[in-house]
Amino acid sequence: MIARTTRPLVLYESGFAPRWYVPREDIQEKELTPVEGQTFCLYKGLASYYDIGEAKKAAWSYREAYTEVGRVDDLVSFEPDKVEVYLDGERLHLEPGQQVVPHGVDRGLGTDEVLSH
Repeated sequence: MIARTTRPLVLYESGFAPRWYVPREDIQEKELTPVEGQTFCLYKGLASYYDIGEAKKAAWSYREAYTEVGRVDDLVSFEPDKVEVYLDGERLHLEPGQQVVPHGVDRGLGTDEVLSH
């Protein structure tokens, strides 16, 4: 077991399954291996990723989330299609079409440009 919490935070976003975030104090962080590189979310900021054992990019965190979504700042969320995630004893599964699929960006905005502001 990597994480166990009685105080998860749920984030609802249009078109995605609810994402559950866990406080770092409730995670065995030694089991998370930081992955090089980040992605940018227009609404939350820069996401950092973690491998868990053989599961690649199985968790992520917004280490410095935007003020508007500050409640998820530095919390960790787990991909239920890559690791087993349970809520109240029931295993979570992503519904078809709920995965985030990289599709490119309109003008080539990269994480370097975001970090420079």
